[in-house]
Amino acid sequence: MTPEEITRKLGEVGLVNPLQSLAVGAIAYAGAFLMAIVAVVLSVVAIVVNGLGNPVDSALESVDMDQAEAGSGVASLLRLPFQLVAMATFGSFDVDGTIEGVSFGAGLRILPFGITLVMVLLAFYGGRFVQKRQRAGLLGIWTTSVLTGFGVALFTVLSAFILAERVPAEAGASISLHAAGFDTFFGAFALITLSLALGRLTVRARRSWWPLVADLPAAFKLAVSHALIVTVLGLCGVTIVSTIQALIDGETPPMIYVLLLLPLIGGHVLSFVTGLDMLSAATANIDGAGALSYLMDGMNGTERATMFSLPWYTWLGGLLLGGLALLLASLLWQHQRRIVPHHVVSLGVSWIALPAAYFLGGLVLLVLSQASVAAQLSGGGFFFGDMRIGASVGLAAWTPLLAMMAGVIVELLSRFVAPFLTPFLPSAALSWFRRPLAPAAAGVTSGAVGAAGASSAAGPAGSGPLTYSAPLAGAAPDGGFSLAPSAQGIPTDINADGVVEAGTVSAQHAGQAQAHEAVPTSADGTAAAGRYATVPIGATAGALSFAGAAGAAGAAGAAGAGGAGGAAGADGSTAEPGAAGNSTGKITAAAASLSPRTRKLVLAGAVVVGAGIVLVIGLIVTFVVLSNTVFSPEKRVEAYLGAVQAGDAEQALEIAAPNVPTAQQALLTNDIAGAAENRISDFEIVGSEESGSKSATVTAKVTQDGVTTTRTYRVDRSGRTAVVFPDWTMAETEYATLALVIPDGAATLLVNGQEVAVSDLDTSEGYYAPAAVLPGQYTVTLPESSELVAAVESVAYVSADPDDWYELYAAPGYSLSESGMEEVQTQVDALLDECATSTEESPDGCPFRAYAYGVVEDSGSWTIDSYPTVEVEESDEGWYFGSSSSAGAATYSYQKEGWGSDDEPTDETDESSFSVSGTVTVGEDGTMAVEFDDGWW
Repeated sequence: MTPEEITRKLGEVGLVNPLQSLAVGAIAYAGAFLMAIVAVVLSVVAIVVNGLGNPVDSALESVDMDQAEAGSGVASLLRLPFQLVAMATFGSFDVDGTIEGVSFGAGLRILPFGITLVMVLLAFYGGRFVQKRQRAGLLGIWTTSVLTGFGVALFTVLSAFILAERVPAEAGASISLHAAGFDTFFGAFALITLSLALGRLTVRARRSWWPLVADLPAAFKLAVSHALIVTVLGLCGVTIVSTIQALIDGETPPMIYVLLLLPLIGGHVLSFVTGLDMLSAATANIDGAGALSYLMDGMNGTERATMFSLPWYTWLGGLLLGGLALLLASLLWQHQRRIVPHHVVSLGVSWIALPAAYFLGGLVLLVLSQASVAAQLSGGGFFFGDMRIGASVGLAAWTPLLAMMAGVIVELLSRFVAPFLTPFLPSAALSWFRRPLAPAAAGVTSGAVGAAGASSAAGPAGSGPLTYSAPLAGAAPDGGFSLAPSAQGIPTDINADGVVEAGTVSAQHAGQAQAHEAVPTSADGTAAAGRYATVPIGATAGALSFAGAAGAAGAAGAAGAGGAGGAAGADGSTAEPGAAGNSTGKITAAAASLSPRTRKLVLAGAVVVGAGIVLVIGLIVTFVVLSNTVFSPEKRVEAYLGAVQAGDAEQALEIAAPNVPTAQQALLTNDIAGAAENRISDFEIVGSEESGSKSATVTAKVTQDGVTTTRTYRVDRSGRTAVVFPDWTMAETEYATLALVIPDGAATLLVNGQEVAVSDLDTSEGYYAPAAVLPGQYTVTLPESSELVAAVESVAYVSADPDDWYELYAAPGYSLSESGMEEVQTQVDALLDECATSTEESPDGCPFRAYAYGVVEDSGSWTIDSYPTVEVEESDEGWYFGSSSSAGAATYSYQKEGWGSDDEPTDETDESSFSVSGTVTVGEDGTMAVEFDDGWW
């Protein structure tokens, strides 16, 4: 067989030359490679703008290598784009190595969406380009697509592996970095095969049942448009706010880095902005195994954050943006929408198309949001063994369900709200969203169809070859058409199943079907049996009718006569002169306008519905705002810290009481706390993290005496207040404890000038009493009792930082005044004088004694020759006096018995020096008492 015969035989079964498809695959890879280069350049620019210097030098210095050892910089830059393209096809960038028998590996999985998007779009539109020039059947489309996908996947994996970054190391060690793997191969194969095949399939003529399922591709297009609207508007809002704030603070606007890194993180930006706006949650998970599980104690687990974790003005703007995007999507979905009437398949598809498309879109968001890193070590010996660590971020698993709910809301809004709003919007505001069109059958042009429409209607139905009719500009603003309507507003030429009856489409209606909802007709303009025609969804009889649809002048216009006037339509409107026909056989008609009364009713209904929607949204926003501001856990902590700042101890106790006995709360009064100096001067709530729906941890920065301390407080949900709002209660809050040292005999203390009865304190510990206090400076002293003593105050500074709550005590006391010192000396002298009245050589309780023997009874007497000068010292238990540096002197005079019975007593004296010591006490009434110590002197 000749090559021409082989080509003809293959063409008969739909097979074609695959070279053009392979060329498309090569172009798709080349485009992705160029995008990877752009991503690398923009990433370097972002690093330079951030002031981090040369990232290559920094990385090499960290492993003690120079650039010569790691390879030339040019070679490294050429290798990196190949790895990025591999990662763009769902590959993982892995680091594998072995050092002295220990193998290790690490992998980074992140989808550089900008590169993936370029590859997919080039393959898709390349497929359309090829199909228009190389008509292939289904077998040929899928054969060439699979072959192309296999080739691109194989090249992607091989190029990533061959051009892996090899890091030189010492003998017995090897390290390589690349993104080649089975995931890369199958990812590239699926992306190229599906994109190329889908592009080629979109050029093929649709089946007759296409109008039944035309909502499905349009739903996917709307889901993409919805996500882009939310992302673009959200990014614009964040960019404006963050840029203004950065310029005020004199910093570089952070969105510069986001914009520069969009080729790499664009998918994550799209998924997180869209997902969080749909009230989904961002999740972060970290886990470890082996020895790392012990080293990471407290770090394992999953954390979640929602839009409400952001500042209130951010999530409030997000809620408004989400509502606006839902309404705009419903308007776009309702615009130019048509279905086949009275057909169960068309009706079912019209309801499930959006929820299904949004659900699948939610799955795509899950994939785009994922970023993970993992590392493992094998052969680490007895102590380390096998270790593994992994971390990932992404959207919550329930994101597709929330997306499906958004699709349901858009569908409902498009049916019951959008029709009231559309008449008041210019068509140009919605016409940019075009539904996917079904191409005409091969060899059929609008001119041919127009000729068919202009031909005579005299021939029998089905007498000529079937053709697809051209679009009709009808009474509806979207340019759709309907046949002559019945009283129920359904075209009479369509049967109960939405199928055009054979021969019922006259020349008047030939060419009136939209291209994507074409009605096959024969050469004479009549319809072929079993073909479907469509009507605008939710339309009324007036909306379905066309000016001149039932009049003879309309028929003449359809034949290209261009009559001077059209007959009245079903709603009484008339076609403009000459508007019924043209050279292509298309029929145009004036749009049906609403009567003044109908317009007023529509306007009133729209106002009522709009007011209801605004009221509901307002109530929801008010509830959310109040729940997250006035009734939020942060507000509870703010109230507590505000009370602490103001010295309102009673309010602080009401909000968060310490878990201590009542006796230890004696200092928590407004008089004492309010008089404390150096209380906290400022505070700021810097974060709040909810643990489920029952508790939250609030972080605050507290400033005291110019020092800022970070404190955390746990707040528990305890029910509801005002019927609907959450009620939060602070959990057990830690208070500082001040130890009050109580002098013997003290019955009252003065704390910040306020009397506190010792009996009200917890004295179970003995000589000191613990008391809970708020941050501040406390002055503790004793009451002034007489001129003999002066109270000595003790100052305790209680910090807001719990780490400084050690050795917190106050020890008030008295010091003797000059008068007190003189009084001590006077009382000591008086005690000595009292001792001198004794006739004993060793008076009891006195500091002096005589060494005398044979003393005649009651003959002795004492004389104080000099009084000692006493000194007073203070101790923890009171005052002590002594005269170690200035002793006193005394003389004992007595008669001594003779040796014999007849001997007379003799007069004797004994001189001695002595010292004194003892204690001094001051009573509550201010009186002083001095007492000698017992013992030998």
